[in-house]
Amino acid sequence: MSNAARKTVVLVGLLASLGACTQRDAASRAPTAEPASTSDIDAASSVDASDLKASPAGTPAAPVYRTFRDVVVACDNIRRCAAIGVNDSGSGLVLSLTRDAGADGAQALLLRAPWSDLDASALRLDAVAAPAIAGLPWQRDAGESAALRIEEPAAIARFLDLARDGTRLGVDQDRSVSLSGFNAALLYIDAHQQRLDTPSAWTRRGERDDAGVPAAPDLPVLARPASTPPALSEADATRLTRSVRASQSAALRAQACNASGGEFDVARQDAAYPLDADHALVFVTCYSGAYQASSLVFRAARDGSDVTRLTLPAPKLSDDSEAREDFDLLVSPDFDPATGTLAQYAKGRGIGDCGYQANWQFDGEVFLLSHYAEMQRCGGLTADAWPVLWRVAESADAP
Repeated sequence: MSNAARKTVVLVGLLASLGACTQRDAASRAPTAEPASTSDIDAASSVDASDLKASPAGTPAAPVYRTFRDVVVACDNIRRCAAIGVNDSGSGLVLSLTRDAGADGAQALLLRAPWSDLDASALRLDAVAAPAIAGLPWQRDAGESAALRIEEPAAIARFLDLARDGTRLGVDQDRSVSLSGFNAALLYIDAHQQRLDTPSAWTRRGERDDAGVPAAPDLPVLARPASTPPALSEADATRLTRSVRASQSAALRAQACNASGGEFDVARQDAAYPLDADHALVFVTCYSGAYQASSLVFRAARDGSDVTRLTLPAPKLSDDSEAREDFDLLVSPDFDPATGTLAQYAKGRGIGDCGYQANWQFDGEVFLLSHYAEMQRCGGLTADAWPVLWRVAESADAP
């Protein structure tokens, strides 16, 4: 995404009203009202398992985020994939089907109706009672939404056989989800995980040995700083934010940031944190809206000299993915000096059911991506349920 496009998106997202679902990149997001292109679905259906090569041991896979009509496909860097059917700008029923890489990769099927209860006995397919689907071994999750879950592979396969020709699943008009694009999404995941033509494939099943399905790549392992940096006093933090804002005025103008001063002074949200013994991490607020703000991020010597603007690394998604980020601005950033963790959380709308999250780990020298999750469709999914595109191995506790 270009800086100009990114800037427009941030402005729209920050200044939108609380109930408005904003788009991060109108050119890359497929509206629900329009089907995915025929070429996209044809490409998924024509993939042969032999065309896809397993990642060498220790090499992360390229994450995927793309849409097949009304279904989102997201695969992370260890080929853990999800197909998510979710209403856009609504909060009806959410269908989520996930699978880990490898011949015996764990599977899970979830149905949830955000902010309401769900009864399996009331499930209907295309407005017709579906006792065979209702009779599957659903388990009820604890929690506000009381999601229905199946983790038994044979039962999931049975659900797919029963639902694959349907167009809509739900219990009533308000709590239902479109299945348009569902088969193409599952076919794409089978191809991505190299399980086409195996008995355990979700779609195109065959006699190819499941043992040939490659295992997941290794999770990246990141280092943490050897010690917690010396504290930065409130007075020093204030002095440093003012110094960096003044010295970096050209960068702020180039980004067309809100001017400081006035009744609502964006500079009041500037912040500085200890990074190491000699440097601090400084957030200089650029835009501010009703429920979130975005900042430029700088690494600066504690005396205010040697200021460097940081653009945080983004996940390198597959070539056919729809989402891109350059992270020249961070939305609602935060930093934990004790662990070296830099985080940002961008809401697509005020209730926080769409947007993107990212974490980076400071290793004593540079920041490395440690987590990235994204959901472009605003359909009631809380941030903890957004599909993860990048993950790393858990590290030891910080000093």
